[in-house]
Amino acid sequence: MATQPTDQYFRITDQVPGQVWYWAAVGSILASASLRLAGKNDLSLFVGQWPPTFLLFGLFHKLLGQAQK
Repeated sequence: MATQPTDQYFRITDQVPGQVWYWAAVGSILASASLRLAGKNDLSLFVGQWPPTFLLFGLFHKLLGQAQK
């Protein structure tokens, strides 16, 4: 039987504690602010788009992980 994409996702992310997603979002916000202060505006905007992705990964894992169990 073929492995579902969600099975592959959960096999990998089950090893990641939930707080990692939160701190990755906070870290990328701080990195974006630092880059902005350093005058690297384009890179700052790029890194500044990461926090929602990290938070959505954590939310997705939390909501669907409970449904999988």
